[in-house]
Formats: sequence, C-alpha cells, structure tokens
Amino acid sequence: MRLMVLAILNKFRLFLGVLFALILCQSTLFAQISAPTSSYNSTTQYTSGTQDEIFVFCDEAGVDMGELKAVSHDAISGWDFTWTKWDSGTNTFGAPIKTDNSDESVLGNLSNGLYRVVVNKGTETRTYQAWVINHLKNTNQPSFTKTDMDCVGVHFSASYVAAKYQYFDFPSSNLLELSTTSIFSFKRNGIELQRITFADYNGSGKSFIDDEAFLNVADYTMTVIDECDFEYHSDPISSKTYAVDATFTFNPATGEAPLEVSFETKDANATDYRWFFYKNSKVEIGVVPLQDSLLTEVKIGENETFTYLHPGKYLVKLIATNNDDSMNCIDVFTSSEITVEGSIFEVPNVFTPNGDGKNDKFHLKLYSVKSYSAKIFNRWGRLVYEFQESDVSTGLADRKSSKGWDGKINGKLAAPGTYFYVIEAEGREEDGKHYTEKGSLTLLHDK
Repeated sequence: MRLMVLAILNKFRLFLGVLFALILCQSTLFAQISAPTSSYNSTTQYTSGTQDEIFVFCDEAGVDMGELKAVSHDAISGWDFTWTKWDSGTNTFGAPIKTDNSDESVLGNLSNGLYRVVVNKGTETRTYQAWVINHLKNTNQPSFTKTDMDCVGVHFSASYVAAKYQYFDFPSSNLLELSTTSIFSFKRNGIELQRITFADYNGSGKSFIDDEAFLNVADYTMTVIDECDFEYHSDPISSKTYAVDATFTFNPATGEAPLEVSFETKDANATDYRWFFYKNSKVEIGVVPLQDSLLTEVKIGENETFTYLHPGKYLVKLIATNNDDSMNCIDVFTSSEITVEGSIFEVPNVFTPNGDGKNDKFHLKLYSVKSYSAKIFNRWGRLVYEFQESDVSTGLADRKSSKGWDGKINGKLAAPGTYFYVIEAEGREEDGKHYTEKGSLTLLHDK
C-alpha cells in the first residue's frame, strides 16, 4: 500500500512539473512583448509562419501614440534590449532605434509598422516582434440620402468610406488589411431605430427603411461608429412619412353586459379611420367612421367607444387610411377577442337584519342581468315584500342588486324564521335568457 501511495505522489509531482513547464513556456512565448496603452489588439493573418500581435492605438489627435513594452522572462536586470523596425523597401529590419540594459524596455511615440526587440544576456537570446497601428480619426463623414417615400415608409441609402489599415504579409512585402468592424446607427429625432454591425465594411451603400408611422416631420441622422468608438455623423434629413399604423389598444377586454369599451389608436398618421365591430362569427354589428386629428382639431388618440349589449365574444377591425398627397396608404388591424361574460343569477338563503352592517339585507347576486322581480312570502303564503328593477346597473359592488329586502314588513322588523321567494329575471343574452327561481330563505335576528 505504501509503495502504491508513493507511486501516485510521484505521478502527481510529474504532472505538476509538466504543467509548470507549459505555463512557463506560454509566458516565455507570448508574454514578453506587450502594449499596455493600446486601445485594442488583433492578430496577423500571415499566409505562413508564426503570427504576430497587432496593437492598435486610437489616435484622435493625429499624433503617433504607439508604445511597446518588452520584459525579460526572468524579471532580472542585466538583459540587453535592441529595438529595430521592419523596412519594407529592403524587406529587412533596419538599424537599431533604441537599446537598453535592464529587465524591461519601453519604446514609445511609434508610427505604424512592425517592430522587433532582441533580448540578450550572455549566450541566451530571445526575439519578439509586434505590429503597431495608429488608428486615426477619419475625416470622412457618412453619405446619407433619402431615396424614396411610399406607403411602406421612408427609404434611405447610407455609405461611408472607412479608413483601411494595412500590414505586410511578413516576411514578404505583400499587403494585408487589418480586420475591422463598423456600426451603422440609424436614428429618428435622436432615437435609435436600427443598429447594424458590418465586419470589414467595404464602403458600399446600405439601405434603411423607417416603416413606422409617426406624426409631423422628423429629423433623421446616420452615425457610424468604428472600433475606436469614434463617431461620424451625417447631416440631418427632415422628412414626413406616408406610412400608417392602424394598431390600437382597448379597455376593458372583459366584463359584464352592457360593456362599454374604449379604443385608442397610437400615432397612426391617418387621415381617416373606419372601425368595424364584429361578433366572433365575423358578423358585422356596427361601423363607426371617425375623422383623425390631422384634419380636425381633435386630439390624436381620442377614444372611440362601443357598448356591447349582449354576452359573447367580439372582434374589432380598424382600417386606417392616409390620403396625404393622394397616396391612399392603408393599414388594417384586428383586435384580440373582447369577452362579454354571460349572465349570472344567484339567490342567498339567509340574512341577518340586525343593524351590524353585515348581511343586513336580502340582496340578489347579479351579473349581466337585464331585469328582475322578486316577491317574498311568509309561511302562510301571504306576500310580505316585493322589489324589482327593469334595467339593472353594471359594476355592482360584490354583484349585489341595488334593491333588496331589509327584513321589515310595513316598517316593522319581521319575525325571525323561514320565508319563501319567487324571483324571475332576464339575462342580457341576445336570445333573452330567462330565470325563474323559487325557494326559501331564513331571517335571523341574532347578532
């Protein structure tokens, strides 16, 4: 057992040694030249050989900002650092441009190009190289034009001549381009409508459409954002639109009959509205023409209302038209279902008219009920009280009828005991649903 444990420990030590060597190797190969002040970095795409790092410096002021830092792998001083730059004319590295003797060396104010540093101590020599690219702020502005205006919306074309940054396909003098991205931000009245990212954008025209309806005249702008977050703004373009949007909201979506529903459009940009009200079977039950505020002084978004008299499920369709400049642009929107709930008629079987404010009256529970009549009899069949409503109100608190029996007969509190009722009611269903209820109720005086 002891030998087995020792064998496992030895294997673990070997694994740690290999892992440490790999980490050291990675550090030696890749961590010895850096650019702490660079804005972003990339990697070369040489057709062959070892790839180099590309350090990009965002340079809005137009001053060479490139800076490279080389560090000895052991962080011990006494190393000689020799910096050179690639000469594309001779396809060789030129004469030294800086030398240092330390554990690190920094080379600053660098123009675009490939830089090499040779780090030497005694018989040990290490060589590192990297590209520096100063990303200048472009002087070009986006080209942005309105190309058309129709019922779909306002059409635009945009293009931008992006700056290209190149490096050599080392060790040859063939040129390669640094891969970049450009973001096009399309705005109306300062609010972004669309944002598209293009990789290695080639300057070709891009089409944009604002298909939203809106009122009045709007200002459009195009902003291009490069990888340095430099922004390039087009001149604004003012435009109206022919696009029309028939979308509307409504409230409430459900309730008892009669149900009054309010309909409200958004900024539809229409010159005429026509509302069509349907049962769920698509049978048309009403048409209401409404002139929009663009032609009258009525405020946009003013509610149109419709009262549903009978329980059922309903749909509403709006046809909105914009006839500005004789374009005759049309949009159609159909609502989700509106539900008018069926009638409910309930009779309680006990009440306590004792003045405590709880259950003091014999009320009916009504929902989507049009009318009712109620008669109360004592145990000998004599009529002691009656009440009725020919047009029941909606929105009753706890669905209780507004009328009821307070437990009194001729102004005096009735004796406790069992009483009997005969109640007839009519629901608001289109076919006139009829209820007849007969039963008993108990009157209690106990508090």
